[in-house]
Amino acid sequence: MVQSSRIFVVAVLSVAWTSVQLRPPIDRGPISSVERSSDVAWLERVAVSAAFAREVQGRSAIGMPKALRVAAYARLGAIGTPESLAAIARVEREMAAVPLTPATVPLDVWPRIGFHMSDMDMSGGPLVMAPPQDGVTYAVVEATLLGGTDYFLISTRTPRDPASWSRPKLIAPVPQRADAEKAALAWRGPRTLVITSAGETVQIAIDEIERDSDGDGWTDLEEARLGTNPHNPDSDDDGIPDGRDVCPLYAMPAGADDSSMILQAAVFGAFAMTGSRELLSVTPQTPRVHLVGYAGPVLYDRVMPKSGDQNIGPYVSWKITNKTANDAMVQLTDWEGPLAAGGQDVTLKKIASRWIVVAIKMTWVS
Repeated sequence: MVQSSRIFVVAVLSVAWTSVQLRPPIDRGPISSVERSSDVAWLERVAVSAAFAREVQGRSAIGMPKALRVAAYARLGAIGTPESLAAIARVEREMAAVPLTPATVPLDVWPRIGFHMSDMDMSGGPLVMAPPQDGVTYAVVEATLLGGTDYFLISTRTPRDPASWSRPKLIAPVPQRADAEKAALAWRGPRTLVITSAGETVQIAIDEIERDSDGDGWTDLEEARLGTNPHNPDSDDDGIPDGRDVCPLYAMPAGADDSSMILQAAVFGAFAMTGSRELLSVTPQTPRVHLVGYAGPVLYDRVMPKSGDQNIGPYVSWKITNKTANDAMVQLTDWEGPLAAGGQDVTLKKIASRWIVVAIKMTWVS
């Protein structure tokens, strides 16, 4: 079952790229182990594998696996050797190869990008399941993947295998009065389910939920939410299908200038390395850059609502606050609702003509 979006403050994530230590480092559990490590192969494994990051995390209450992955990526940049730079390139290639609309998404921990936000823990199983029909079990999960708290449909032929469940497909927003502990899922007719919770009902026409008119991986209902074209597999005509295009409504420019490369690297290090699949709504006046490696869609020029509804994030922004020929600083913010926001500073160095993330530090949390 999904945990609520309450604030969860973790230990400060800070990776110093200089080898000079002015005072003994504070032991912060697995985060400190990552920050002190010079084992490039181990750091690469932590960065690229969410499962291994959870293994490293173990029973420690300090930080979260997503923080370990971010720290490991920054530590590889801080080491700055040809070996560690090659490891960074492999991490980036592997992350970029992950589709936005995979066939299956395991029921485990679904990370949020916010370092201060608890993740969505699906390891306990779906919210509700219906009796199988024709060998297929359908279920519903509650998650914040597409800009709000929604019901999503999942299915499998082997419900006891958490890795076998299909990608969650949007059904509808969760009714305000819904009570997860009292939810029930039942068949109403052929290919039609109904979820009932605290007197609130939502009908689920499976064929409608799964309809993908252009075959790009996003369902028609999801494309309506994203603003993409359900009848064009490449909504911005940049040659990248919407199901693989992190920025489906912003065509990839012909080239990237220095500032764009700095922002691309910073956003990748701070947000993509979390493994989150959340929709990111980028606020107006934030510089547009075409991103790769993030596992969810990114939409530009989205104005933050002024209502008190907390189920509307995350909204994000970024800007370069300092830049020289070989050094740069990027400030990133994320906002999930009133009293649920945070900021990070990303430090980069230009090494072998590439902008490399060498430190990521939390700066504030609301």
